[in-house]
Amino acid sequence: MSVVKSKRGEGQLVVFTKASELAAFTVKICSNEKNFPKRYRWCVTGKIVDSVLEIHRCITQANAVYVSSKADYELRETLQKQALSASYAALSLMDVAYRTFNLEESKVENWTGLVIEVQNYLKNWKKSDAERFKEYIG
Repeated sequence: MSVVKSKRGEGQLVVFTKASELAAFTVKICSNEKNFPKRYRWCVTGKIVDSVLEIHRCITQANAVYVSSKADYELRETLQKQALSASYAALSLMDVAYRTFNLEESKVENWTGLVIEVQNYLKNWKKSDAERFKEYIG
């Protein structure tokens, strides 16, 4: 039996799909010559793409950690923190790109909105893990 759409909750780790969306959108926007001329890609867009891919990588690795000890929990939490840190770096670089290349405001709002959405899901995931694995916390 299925649940009525209006009563469905979000899946536990929507952060993965959102991080994938963010990565795909970032690669598209950064490789578009209308947004960024080729001669500038190495100095700004490469760093933005790297930050976003770091978010995706850390989220994937954190989820792969099966928590059965304090060390496992600490590794998972460290990876979550790294993903969050990379998201702040990406936002900072996006701001530089927006100011430097006069990108459309609506594109940048959508782009940064995706990052903020991933950040919120990450924070909720960390909070959920802290509650779930209380016995491993200092």
